[in-house]
Amino acid sequence: MAKHKTHYEDCDVLVVGGGMAGTGATFEARHWGRDMKIVCVEKANIDRSGAVAQGLYAINCYMGMQWGENQPEDHVRYARNDLMGMVREDLGYDMARHVDSTVHMFDEWGLPMMKNEETEIFKRR
Repeated sequence: MAKHKTHYEDCDVLVVGGGMAGTGATFEARHWGRDMKIVCVEKANIDRSGAVAQGLYAINCYMGMQWGENQPEDHVRYARNDLMGMVREDLGYDMARHVDSTVHMFDEWGLPMMKNEETEIFKRR
């Protein structure tokens, strides 16, 4: 059995996981806690682990409202059909209202994202 060295780190905010939620929480914590020590830990090499490291190509929830592709109502209808009616439509609607702005914020921060070279529209897959 391999020996693991314990590493102690003092911090104000500890974020566990470097995926979409963890990366977003880390950036948000930095925005609101500029003087805080924020640490994000990830079990794998963060440069090649999860959707964020791989160019955020897994943003399948992106609505594309800016380009008239989808509206929050479309997401609610999709979720209702997919989950056979077992859905909190108010929560799905609220999430759909905000997902695009979150993706645009990641793009502004410099996260590499796959886009159509001609239209600059994000690719979902």
